[in-house]
Amino acid sequence: MVLEHHFEGRGAQPVGAPPVERRKHMVPQRVIIVEDEYLVALDVEAVLQSMGVEIIVIATTLAQARQTVEQDGADCVLLDVSLSDGMSYDFARQLREAGIPFGFVSGYGDTTGFPDDLSQAPLLGKPFGENEIMDFVLGLVGVSSDTVKE
Repeated sequence: MVLEHHFEGRGAQPVGAPPVERRKHMVPQRVIIVEDEYLVALDVEAVLQSMGVEIIVIATTLAQARQTVEQDGADCVLLDVSLSDGMSYDFARQLREAGIPFGFVSGYGDTTGFPDDLSQAPLLGKPFGENEIMDFVLGLVGVSSDTVKE
């Protein structure tokens, strides 16, 4: 199942726009959540929406995630490690080769069991709080959370 949600009113802002509008423009506009635990995905989606992410896609399998990225691209991808159709390591490598920022959001506490080439990949362990997921996503796209909070 792939769910794509669009949230209106988040387009590019002029240079003189009020600070709140400029901050909204700093967040990624298209994020893919690859997560087979649907309630977890909905929680992450709610946080992303509150950040101002315009398009949020929930993919529950690697096949759906690959198809979504191939068709429409992504500003960043949040990956669970273990999904119903396999481990997400190969997909993470494809994202890295394509230059698409990604991070693992997983119950694994660290990257000890990860393949060597992914042992330094960003990882947010479950459970996590709202601020942790916000900081994680902003870090993936190279925006400091301090910049957004100004």
